Amino acid sequence: MPTEPIANDTRMQRPPDISDTDLSNAPAHNIQEAFETYGWVGRGPLVVSCEHASARVPPPLVSSESDDGWLKTHWGIDIGARTLAMEISRLTGSSSILARFSRLVCDANREVGAPDQILQTVEDGNRISFNDKITSHERQRRIDAYYTPYHAALNELLTARLHNPVPALFVSIHSFTPVWNHAVRDMDFGVLFRSHATEAEQLEANLKKRGFFTALNRPYSAFDHMMFTAMHHGEHHDVVHLELECNQALLCTEERARAIAPQVAAALIELPMFTDQ
Repeated sequence: MPTEPIANDTRMQRPPDISDTDLSNAPAHNIQEAFETYGWVGRGPLVVSCEHASARVPPPLVSSESDDGWLKTHWGIDIGARTLAMEISRLTGSSSILARFSRLVCDANREVGAPDQILQTVEDGNRISFNDKITSHERQRRIDAYYTPYHAALNELLTARLHNPVPALFVSIHSFTPVWNHAVRDMDFGVLFRSHATEAEQLEANLKKRGFFTALNRPYSAFDHMMFTAMHHGEHHDVVHLELECNQALLCTEERARAIAPQVAAALIELPMFTDQ
C-alpha cells in the first residue's frame, strides 16, 4: 500500500486514453431517495455500480450518536467507493448507479433475506439503535423503499446499455479495510469473479502493470457468495461482470480517490474485450 504523497505516486498520474469517447455532453446526475445515477445512460464501455456508496440513514429512521460513529466506518459505508465509481464513469463516458442508504439500513449487496442484510450488532457486539428489535414489517418496508428501487434502477441501466451492440462490462465497486481481525490486507486491489476468469485475470494484469498489488478473489471470494449484485444482474443480463475491491488506504480522501481513478479507468478500458474490437 502506498505511503508516499500522491504527487510522487506515478500510479496516480497517467490518465486513460478515452479519445474515442464522446464527452461533449455533460454527464446526467439524477438523485432519487434510494439511489443516484450519474453519467451517460446507454453509452460507454461500462456500467458501474456502488452498493455501499453512502452512510445515509433516510427518514423516518433516526441514528443515535453511537450509530453515527459506526456509520462513518466500513460497517456503514465503503469509504471512497462512491467517488471512485463516479470518476470511472466520468472518465470513460459510462453510466453509474450509487445507493443512497447505508449498508446498516439495508445491505444492497446481499440477497433478500440473507442473515447479514440488516445487522443488529456490529464489532464487539455494539448494537445499532435503528435496527434494534427490528420487526418483519420494518424489514419489508426498507426492502420496498430502498433495496428494490435500487436494483430496479440498476436493471434499467443495464438494459439501456445492452441495447447498444458494442461490448459492455458491468463492474461493481467496493472498498475494504487495510486491517481486519488484526491481520494486514496487503493488496491494493482485489478482482472478484466466478464466471469470467479471462477478464478478471486481464484486469489483474492491467492493474499490476500500473504498480498495484492486485489479487484474484481477495480479500473476499465470489465462490463464497461475496459479490451478489454483480453476479445477480450480470447473469440475468448475460453480460461480463466483475467486482473490484479497493484498499481504503488508496481512497481515504476524495483527493486520493480522484487521483487514482484514471489508473483504474485505464485498466478497465484496456481489456481486450474493448481493444480487440
